[in-house]
Amino acid sequence: MKFGLPGGRGDLDTTRPDSLTELGRVAEDLGFDSLWFSDGHLTSVGSRTLRARPAPIPMAAAVAATTSRIRIGFTALHLALYDPIRLAADLATLDRISGGRVILGVGWPIPEYARVARAPDGNGVDLPEALDTVLRYWRGHPVVADGAQYRVGPTPAQHPHPTVEVAAHSDESVAWAASRGHGLILAAVESGPSLASRVAVFTSHGGRASDLRIERFCLVARTDSEAVAIARPLVEKLTARLAAHGVHEHGHLTGGEPDLDPARFLHETAIVGGPETVARRMAELRDSLGIERVSLRPSFSASVPLRIQQNTVRLFAGEVVPRLENLPASVAARR
Repeated sequence: MKFGLPGGRGDLDTTRPDSLTELGRVAEDLGFDSLWFSDGHLTSVGSRTLRARPAPIPMAAAVAATTSRIRIGFTALHLALYDPIRLAADLATLDRISGGRVILGVGWPIPEYARVARAPDGNGVDLPEALDTVLRYWRGHPVVADGAQYRVGPTPAQHPHPTVEVAAHSDESVAWAASRGHGLILAAVESGPSLASRVAVFTSHGGRASDLRIERFCLVARTDSEAVAIARPLVEKLTARLAAHGVHEHGHLTGGEPDLDPARFLHETAIVGGPETVARRMAELRDSLGIERVSLRPSFSASVPLRIQQNTVRLFAGEVVPRLENLPASVAARR
């Protein structure tokens, strides 16, 4: 299995000028597969629960310039809100800077963003059209203007383009991603039954389990009891906020679901425990759903102190991963 970390949600410390590049180097040294950066520049005036995120592409470029192996992903860029020529050029440049390490995660913009960024004529561009436009540029299709043809450059280091993964928000969008041959990103708030349902839709429409990526809220401590004691009040706060107001995860509203019972969320949706328990939970995802790639969310949506997040990251790399590698598939299946 391969594991990623958030790089640009503000979940981990990005307050110092060098903290982001330090995070990239540490994550790479610890063996993490990827760092993920997310769109989100608008917050309601007076909001106490949401905050604007730094621009993802410049942050990703800073990490790419100071690392050599870790992959650079986005969860998820809202392509319809960008100028397609500039976006194609920026991402291709990033892919070249990084030596071909970009993963293009895309998603539907939340309604508030779409209204603010709507074109003056009132017409918007949907995700499929925006994605197709960028991919056409990367494949060398020209732009035609006043009878003249122009190519958009540069092209990415990866040929014909970086891997595309879709942060899907419904069964319809899951099926669309599968039918187009794109990967799939499933949000951390998806419960176990919901994950299984989404995976079934994806694979039944031609998607491969190896092209799945899921996010999981994760907290690792020395023992199960210590981890649960730390996580319980955080989960109660998080699920109450989700149930009352909803939170947009990659373009869809998650609040009001019955799976937001705090006890169920703590023990089934989130992955909380000592190294042995966390390794077993990861193995269950691998063995029951074929999941090979997981992006950890150690902050529980910016609720966990930095010190505890860092402890989770180091324990996961140093003690969970070795246990998982030594845990045969049959062990998780029998439990």
